[in-house]
Amino acid sequence: MDDLTPLRYFRAAYELGTFSAAARACDVRQPSVSAAIARLEDRYDGPLFHRSRDGLTPTALGHELYSQAGGVLAQVSQLEARLKGHVARVVRVYCAPDVMMAPFDAGLARIRRAVPRAQFQFTDDALQADLQFVAESCLPRGCGFHPLWQERYGLALHSAHPLLAKAKLTLADLAGEALIARPYCPSADRFLTELGQEEAPVAGLRVAASAIHDAQLMDLVAAGLGVALMPISHGEAQRGIVLREISDVDPVTRVVGVGYRKTGFAGDMARHFLNRESVMDAMPLASVAVI
Repeated sequence: MDDLTPLRYFRAAYELGTFSAAARACDVRQPSVSAAIARLEDRYDGPLFHRSRDGLTPTALGHELYSQAGGVLAQVSQLEARLKGHVARVVRVYCAPDVMMAPFDAGLARIRRAVPRAQFQFTDDALQADLQFVAESCLPRGCGFHPLWQERYGLALHSAHPLLAKAKLTLADLAGEALIARPYCPSADRFLTELGQEEAPVAGLRVAASAIHDAQLMDLVAAGLGVALMPISHGEAQRGIVLREISDVDPVTRVVGVGYRKTGFAGDMARHFLNRESVMDAMPLASVAVI
């Protein structure tokens, strides 16, 4: 119950002695705890703590609130535990069209083990999703993000395409090729813009089709309808295509990870997904791998 959140923050601060420790225990940032305590102090017309460099010392009002609030929070926790055992927990999930689902299966299984009644509901609205499987450049504003891997883009070719006989591919090799475009993808847009620059144009390159999502994109390439730019890791998901880098183009890369709304519930789901004690601090990219 969200209206009891300030009391939970207060109890953590009372028991742990600092706002920073309470924030860590509640899996939020310190300003959230400080603001909640300030609202309680306004509501009850007095300070709940004496602040000092050594930490927090409860006032008489603080002691009284702690003794009264403890029983209320315990009863609410028991009620919530009983209700959660009978109600499905809907976890809304968004997967970007240029991201494949398979690498995220293990994380979803961890959520299911931690929350047995979790029910995954996929949505095409990233802003409404609790979890988002996206490239960092496409993360909805205001959401948290944990990077999982970084990857390069390459050119996808049919497995029998004559260009695969070349040791290296260059922009000039693409002359006359049919391109399968993917206009929603920022990295693809960058690539197409570079191909059209006057200093390095590709003669005869034409757009033959526009795909909606990457599974469709791979199928079109595998059918021999054209070439396409896509993450090199996608080559493992489709036997009929081969991914190659273009040697004279600056590498196009992306960082893929899990985004989450900054709510207590979404934070909990991200924590279970990542198998971490907290999702407050972003993981350095070098320390993570494909899950």
